[in-house]
Parts: sequence; C-alpha cells; structure tokens
Amino acid sequence: MADRYLLGYDIGTMGSKGVIIDEGGRVLTSKTMEHGVSVPRPAWAEQDAEELYWGEFKKITRQLLAEAHIDPKQIAGIGVSGLTPDIVPVDREGNAVRPCIIYMDRRATAECDIAMEKFGGKVFEVSGNIADPYFAGYKAMWYARNEKERYDRTWKLLNSHAFVVLKLTGEAVVDYGVAGLNAPFFDQKQLKWSGEMIEGCGMDTDKFPTAYAAHEVVGTVRRRAAEETGLAEGTPVIAGGGVDASSSAFSVGMVGPGESSCMYGTTHCWQIVLPEPKFDDRFINFPHIVPGSYVALAGLGTSGAIIKWFRDNFGALEKEYESERGTSAYKLLDLEAAAVPKGADGLVLLPYFMGERSPIWDPKARGVFFGLSLYHTRGHMFRSVLEGIGYALEHHAEILREQGLMPKRIVAVDAGASSNLFRQVITDIMNTPQDYMAKVSGAPVADAFLAGLGVGVYKDFGQIRDWVRYDQANVPDPASHAVYRKLYQIYRNLYEKTKDDMHVLADMA
Repeated sequence: MADRYLLGYDIGTMGSKGVIIDEGGRVLTSKTMEHGVSVPRPAWAEQDAEELYWGEFKKITRQLLAEAHIDPKQIAGIGVSGLTPDIVPVDREGNAVRPCIIYMDRRATAECDIAMEKFGGKVFEVSGNIADPYFAGYKAMWYARNEKERYDRTWKLLNSHAFVVLKLTGEAVVDYGVAGLNAPFFDQKQLKWSGEMIEGCGMDTDKFPTAYAAHEVVGTVRRRAAEETGLAEGTPVIAGGGVDASSSAFSVGMVGPGESSCMYGTTHCWQIVLPEPKFDDRFINFPHIVPGSYVALAGLGTSGAIIKWFRDNFGALEKEYESERGTSAYKLLDLEAAAVPKGADGLVLLPYFMGERSPIWDPKARGVFFGLSLYHTRGHMFRSVLEGIGYALEHHAEILREQGLMPKRIVAVDAGASSNLFRQVITDIMNTPQDYMAKVSGAPVADAFLAGLGVGVYKDFGQIRDWVRYDQANVPDPASHAVYRKLYQIYRNLYEKTKDDMHVLADMA
C-alpha cells in the first residue's frame, strides 16, 4: 500500500495555515497566508468568506501538494478548523450571501435583550452560555432582523470552516463544539438544535446545518473542488476540527479532564477540560473535541490583536527593520519591554479594545491605559499591554480557584507563546507554571489527526499525546508575583469605577 498522508487546515483571524503530515505526525510541509479584518463601524468586524476562507484554501492546498511531492490520492483525509463563533450565510449554490460576521463583532446587543425577554434563564439552561453578542446565534438574529432580503435568500447559516467543508463536499454541516457557540440555539446537553429557541427568536430551523462529532466523515471532495484545489476527487472530509482554540489545545495534548491550555492568538483562549456539562456563566462553554467531555474557556475579546495594533501604530521603525533584516518587530518590542521594571512603573492596561467577553461580558467596555506620566516610554506601554492581558487571565483564575478547578500547569500554544517574556509575565501574574512546545504546528496538525481518526488511521484520541514534547517551561517568580498582586487589584477596581463612562463613550461612537 502507498504511504498515506493527512491534510489539516485552520482559518485564523489574521491568517490561514495548512499542513500535510504523515501517519507518524511528521510535518512534510506547511504554508501560511496572512489576511486582515474589516471594521466597517466601531465594534463591527467582518471578513470576505469567498476570498479569504475558500480562496486561500485553494492557494495553500495547491502549494502544499506541490511541495510535499506526493500523489493527491495519497491524502487519506482532510480536516478543517476555523475562527468561531461567526456566521457565513450561503445560498443554495453555496455562495456567501454577505461577508462573514466574525466572533469579535459586538453589534447584536439588542438581540441578546430580545432573547432574554423571551426566555430569561432558559437561555443559559439550554445553551450553557450567557446572552452576549459574541455568540453566533445572536449575530444570526441581527442578520435576520436587519438584512431581511439577504436572510430570505439564505439557505444555510455556516461558520468559517464549515464554509470550506461545504465548498469541498456540498454538505452543510457543523461540529458539536462550534454548534455549542451558536447560543442560544444549540442544546449542549442533548447535542442538538433547539427548535423552541430558534423559532421563539424568529429564526428558521431549516437554515441551520446538521451537527456531527468533529472527527466524523461527512462527505468527500467533489469534482469541481478537486479541479480548483488539486485534491483528488473522493477524498474523505471530516465535519471540522472543532473550535479553533480547542484544536490548538488538542494539538499539544489537551485530551482529558483537568488538562489545560492557553492559546496566545489574536485573542487569548485559556481552556480547561471538564468531564461533564457543569457550566459557569462567567466562562464560554462548549463540547470538547473528545466526545463526552466539555470545555470551559476564558475568552478575551482582544489580546494578540492589541499587540498587533501596538506594533502597527507605534512600531513603524521595527516593522521597517524586520522587512530589511528579518528580525521580528515583536521581538524588538519585547526587548524594549524587558528593560522596563515589572509592573511598568505603575502603568496598567485594561485590554477591552473591542468590548470584553468573559468574565465581565460587557460589549461596551473600552480599553484604558491608566497611570501615564511623562516618565513613561513606549517600552512601558508595551509591557503594560502584556501585563494587562495577564491580569485579564488572572481574573478567570480567581474563579477557577473558587471552584477548585484551577489547573496545576498550563500549556502555552500558538504564535504569541513564542515570546518567553510574554509567557513569563503571565506565569508570574497567575503564579502558575507553563509548559511550551516550540516546534508545533498547532490547530492544523490537530485537524489532520482528527481526519486520521475519522478514516481509521488512528484509533484513539489519546494517540496525539505521542507527538507532544514540551521543551521549555516558565516557573513563577515569587517576588514578581507579589508586585503583580498589588497592581492586579488596581486593574480590578479600574473597570468597576469607569464602566459607566465607558458605556457613554461607546454609545457616542
């Protein structure tokens, strides 16, 4: 038998990445493409699904196949994950009806009020999540109420990677994890759509895709998709890699209850596996990739996006140096921040640049640099950005400690985790060790593994641990933690004392 390979692909907020691996998990080749986010109005966020999701998939897949030097027929399975919760409305021909409304979009505040007025506590009872415009169900309600002509033309409401699966197979599907972020419409305990919630909120049940476990094969590559991508017609495709943050966590061994990982991406997604659907409304909750278990997720509204914002607006020289010499602008900013004392000489950031998700659930929260003086430099500001993200994670850690669920160690993953300074700042603030695996391809490898599981290459979810080798560790420094404890209390007080004025500013904008 010819060697078998697996293709994994992940759509991120700021770029997409694909890999081809062999059965032993070795990456033959990987490719990435960067893209951006459109912000047509304050607190709105969209992306072009045809150009960015499907268009980049076609380009990256062809490049992967060319560089791997394998016959496309040797690809045994395909797995795709992507940013979520979001909505990609498609017509019966499979074309996107409008740009994707992505997870960080905060426009659907009125729809949350409508759902709560109609169902009250039943929203959380059924969906396992609080009413907030972050979740895809409320975005879908906004779409139905505000763009009726487009909504009437819509066949199915998909998400980013389900759109790619549709293009490949012609099947409109969603995996259980992503469906769980379609609050208030998906019943997480029953793992099925709630007709009562959908119809009660003025939506049509037939516009929602069929839900499957992430690793289940849902179709095969059609002829047209094969022609456009270079893939072999008939190649099996699974439902999806689950929530992209969970795919990243799964790639570094987050399989069983109590295991925890933190994704350092455009947003920070810190997760812990639960053995049962025991939900806390201060967290984001959804079914885990591993059937029978669930994930509690601390999801920051913006984190890595703030770091990129800082680089783009205050790091022009570093970006120029990077283009000329190849040294990352982020590494140069890290060096500047590392020279600043812990605590940034009394400068504190509230990282609520697109409102905030868990645990405060306030779409009108706004970012604040607090304590600025003429003494402070750009290095102070950049360090305070890193520390502000750490304080936001510590806010969640307090809740987990109250519940007796705080993990003893956390695995850091994704591009932002390559910064040892960043990892150490968060380790010191949370007083919790972090492990790191430098050579890991994250979500795309997890997607490829899940495809292998779906087609029988692998037999057990735990086999992915065979590929995990942590090679770096960050240990808390007691003196640094003591400094951060004092500033953390200021961080907590700051939002409570300014949130009313934040809301006034948000309404003005």
